[in-house]
Amino acid sequence: MTGTTVASVIWHRLDRDGTDRCRLARLDTGWLIMGHARWDEAGEAVALDYALRCDTGWHCTSADVTGLRGERPVAFRMTREGAGFALEGRAPVPATDLDLGFTPAWMVVPLNRLDLPEARPYPVETARLRASDDGRLEPLGHSFARLRDGMDHAIPALGRDARLALHETGFVTEDPGLWHGAVTLGS
Repeated sequence: MTGTTVASVIWHRLDRDGTDRCRLARLDTGWLIMGHARWDEAGEAVALDYALRCDTGWHCTSADVTGLRGERPVAFRMTREGAGFALEGRAPVPATDLDLGFTPAWMVVPLNRLDLPEARPYPVETARLRASDDGRLEPLGHSFARLRDGMDHAIPALGRDARLALHETGFVTEDPGLWHGAVTLGS
């Protein structure tokens, strides 16, 4: 990996067997978030590697997801196109951020970019990757609100509202019912 590693995190899934190991690196041109997510989904082993690239202002510019879902290969490339993201040349989905769906790693991007006022929800429109099927991007609205003891994260379309615990790097360390993580600085 190029650049300087700022932090790494190991998340353990709480809703099923699985882990996600991720590194955040500072590059001359911005940020790189690289990870390896492994989990079991309905008896099928899933192993996906991902790389999100951001500019110096924490705007995602592109991402790649590769790996295996059972015996089937997975390979997706997403790029910023205008005011959204496109998956492998398809029409762009309007969004400010790219949500990989299977990992909390993507949240480090808006959480580092946005100066969120305390207790006021801030909407974030994402293009969410559906890696479990044919690989498509779908619009999905989130909202974040900074609280004294963490961050409120809501996904109204999914009926989800959770109190997240965050590390100073912006990595989520606790997403109730989904993830628990431990961050290591440097390395």
